[in-house]
Amino acid sequence: MNPLAETIQWPSCAEIPPLAGSEIHVWATTLAPAPEQLQKTLATLSVDELARAKRFKFDQHRNRFIAGRGALRAILGRSLGASPAALRFEYQTNGKPELAGKFASAGIHFNLAHTEDLALVAVTRIGRLGVDVEGVRPIKNADELVARFFSPRENELFQKVSENEKPAAFFNLWTRKEALLKATGEGITRSLSLVEVSFLPGEPARLLAVSGDVEEAAQWSLRELSPATGFTGAIAIQARDVTVQGWKWDS
Repeated sequence: MNPLAETIQWPSCAEIPPLAGSEIHVWATTLAPAPEQLQKTLATLSVDELARAKRFKFDQHRNRFIAGRGALRAILGRSLGASPAALRFEYQTNGKPELAGKFASAGIHFNLAHTEDLALVAVTRIGRLGVDVEGVRPIKNADELVARFFSPRENELFQKVSENEKPAAFFNLWTRKEALLKATGEGITRSLSLVEVSFLPGEPARLLAVSGDVEEAAQWSLRELSPATGFTGAIAIQARDVTVQGWKWDS
C-alpha cells in the first residue's frame, strides 16, 4: 500500500452516502495509486484532460494529475449514478471546473485540492465551495510572508506564536484563506489581507472579516480539515449550519 494511504485518518466508506441538503462530503485519496489503477483511470478522462496530462514534463506530476481527475470523476459519477467517463465539465475564467451538459442541472457543487500525493474532493448541494490542503512543514521566511501579505492583526498574532508552532499556524492561515478565495472564485490572486481568519493552533476555524466587514464574514462557514498525518486543510462555503463529513476514498 502507498505509505500516504496508510496515514489518511478518515474512515473508508464502501458506498457513496446520500448527500443531504446541509451536508458537505470530503473525500481524501492518494495521488500515487498502483500502476494498474492509473491505467484504468486514464480511460475515464476526457480528450482535453489527456492533453493536459501530456503537457507535464515529469511523470510524477503527470500521474498526480491523472489520479486527481480520475478520483474526482469517480466520486462525482457515483454521486450522480453515471459513468465517470460520461461527465462533462466547463471551466470558469480562473480554471475552476463545473459540471456541464446534462449534469449541469444536477445541483452538485464540488472542489478539488491537492498537495504532494494527497488530494481532497469536496461535494455538496448547498452551493459553491472551496477546499484546500497543505503538508505542514517549516517555512524559512514565514515571518516575512505573513508581515507582507496578511492583515496587521494576523501578523501581530503570528509574531507571538512559538517557533515550533509557527508551521501549523502558517498553514492554518494559508489553507483557510485559500479555501475561502476558491469558494468565491477569485483564488489566491486576490489580496490575502482582505480576508481575516482565526489560525492559532487549537483555535476553531472561523472567518472573522471580509474587507473589514464582520457581518459578511458571519454568512460563511469555515472548517478545519485533518485528513492525514502531517497535513492540514480547510473548507469554506457561504452558508451557516452545515455538516462536514470526511472519508477515505479507496479507488
